Amino acid sequence: MTEMIEIRDDVRSEADLAAETASKLDRLVERLKDEAFATALANNPKETMMAAGLTLDQEGLEAYIRTEPERFEAVTETLFSRVDSDFLMAMSEPSCC
Repeated sequence: MTEMIEIRDDVRSEADLAAETASKLDRLVERLKDEAFATALANNPKETMMAAGLTLDQEGLEAYIRTEPERFEAVTETLFSRVDSDFLMAMSEPSCC
C-alpha cells in the first residue's frame, strides 16, 4: 500500500525559506545604496525593514545558512561592511522591548 503524504500550503520548504531570505538580504544590500533608506534604517531599523518588506526570520536565516553557506557569508560580509554595530545591535533586540 502506498502512503500519501499531505502537503499543506502554509508550510514552506527549506528551499523556499532559503530563497526568500536570500532575496530579502540581496534587496537589503541594494537598498543600502539609497542614502534616505540607509538613514531611515539607522534611525528606525525594525520599522524601516518592515515597511520595506525586508523582515527576516530565524527559520529562513537558518535554512539559508544550511543550503547556501557561501552565498550567505558573501552577502552578510557586504551587509556588515555597510552598516554599523549600533544597527546590528538594534536588529538583534527582541521586538517586545
